[in-house]
Amino acid sequence: MTEPATATVSPAFEVDGMLVKDLARDCVRLEIAEGVEGLRTLRAHLLAVGSGAKGPQDRLLHLDGTTVALGSTLKAALGPPSAQRYVFEGVVSALELVLGDGEPPLVLVHAEDALMRLRMTRRQRTYTKVTDAGIAEEVAREHGLGADADAPGPRYDVVQQLNQSDLAFLRERARLVQAELWATGRTLHFRARGSRGADAQTLVYGERLLSVRFAADLAHQRSEVAVTGYDADRREGIDERAGPEVVEAETAGGRVGARLLARALGPGTSLRVREAALTAEEAQAWARAEMLRRGRRFVTVAGTTNGSPDLVVGSRLTLRSVGAPFEGEGYHVTRIRHSFDPERGFRTRFDAERSCLNEAV
Repeated sequence: MTEPATATVSPAFEVDGMLVKDLARDCVRLEIAEGVEGLRTLRAHLLAVGSGAKGPQDRLLHLDGTTVALGSTLKAALGPPSAQRYVFEGVVSALELVLGDGEPPLVLVHAEDALMRLRMTRRQRTYTKVTDAGIAEEVAREHGLGADADAPGPRYDVVQQLNQSDLAFLRERARLVQAELWATGRTLHFRARGSRGADAQTLVYGERLLSVRFAADLAHQRSEVAVTGYDADRREGIDERAGPEVVEAETAGGRVGARLLARALGPGTSLRVREAALTAEEAQAWARAEMLRRGRRFVTVAGTTNGSPDLVVGSRLTLRSVGAPFEGEGYHVTRIRHSFDPERGFRTRFDAERSCLNEAV
């Protein structure tokens, strides 16, 4: 039996630990988004008129705090009863009222996960004798969060946070070592790719996979990444490089972008100038991470399914019936956008990436 193209089951909402059915009844659109850089967000569009809301505008629904209020904890679940999953947990950060011309009043509820506090805290600070994972643990502790930080990387003598929010700062540290940042409940995670424990999934075009778009792009591929600096203790320059072998080490066959670039357009080197390394260990880690960042994005995918609550950032995908160069496993989900409305039902839009094209037959 084929699955229905539209899942029309309404989302479920919990506010401060209590199921609130009025939110599900009045929800006309729901959007939940997250990427590898952290901070999951929710926006719910709620009808502000209905049973019990007849009369003047001061009696509109969802504005008196009985269903939802600023600062409320909010959880949202999507999917049919047999496969319903919580896809958001956070705190309500904003409420909007929209009074349109000839349209029913709407209340828009905005919420963010536990990383919201990091976004709102800006600092100028110095860390000494610390790793990137250690920095993440310290930031989490200061916000009353648990920490799950285990990303490999060098130990730095000095790291400075210069007029940045804690979230922007951790995102920068994650980029340098190609770690991923996210929150579950009251725990901050700062870990290497592949550490989320997400289930592998197979999507077939024409079944659950409703639409998909692929791109294999050499524009940002490089044959080599170089990071330079100066080691004051040893009084010598630093020049560390990473090549295609770094990407190939985590690729199961296929043609990686760095090799195809050299063959099609000639070799190209990216010299990193944003960061000046103080030790060879730092330069080596940063060069490897930058080579991975570029190589992993050689093949990019934007797809839509008929509602996949189990599909999360970090999921490993196998794609079928999508054309020989792009067929198969090895895709890593980097962004998720769950949405629901009564007309289209539940949809999941995702971005994913892979470091290789399949070998030519």
